Amino acid sequence: MPSTMIWTMPGGREGILIRTIQTQAAGQRGISEPCVVVEAAARVFSEMPYDRVSLAHIAAEANIDLATLQTHFTTTDDIAANVLDVQQERMTEVLSRVMESEASSLDHLLALIHGVAELMASDSLVQAGMALVDSLPEDLQDTGHGFYEEWQNVTETLIAEGIADGSVTSTQPTGDLAELLNEIFVGAQILSGMQDRWTSLPKRIRLAEPVILSLLVPRR
Repeated sequence: MPSTMIWTMPGGREGILIRTIQTQAAGQRGISEPCVVVEAAARVFSEMPYDRVSLAHIAAEANIDLATLQTHFTTTDDIAANVLDVQQERMTEVLSRVMESEASSLDHLLALIHGVAELMASDSLVQAGMALVDSLPEDLQDTGHGFYEEWQNVTETLIAEGIADGSVTSTQPTGDLAELLNEIFVGAQILSGMQDRWTSLPKRIRLAEPVILSLLVPRR
């Protein structure tokens, strides 16, 4: 049975689930960081319906022999799972960079929201992962959709820490606030995805920041 790796908030804070990755993904699939096959697959998944993509399409895009590709991957589902793994790793890197700064929890939360929006707008592999989610087999859809639950867990924790350090003054339940922020972000993500493949997401989040602040730091 594969073991599980839990990503937690930097600085030793336990219990904040960022990403759960089976070590089987890194070992059996042979992926510990982005490689040419995964990058090529992301481009193919962005251009073709998932159910029409074959290993031959991905091999051609990666400019490698099909036989070589098949020594590492046996199905398109296997490669798609790696795309989702790398997508989540890159989002986790945003969190790690944000938490390195000496700032209030509110500032950390705002920086995280803007950082993830910028990543989604600029990273083609992350975009491929977002586009894939609803086209995948049910077991892989759980992996893709799990990001939203993890995002909400992180958001709720930062809000709670903001209440503790005084940067968040709302008296509303932290879970309710986290859910509202998640709805704001996902709404902007969906609209920007429909309009221009997420190019406008950072701008939409900047426009939404006053609303976010009104929820977290309401004026009396």
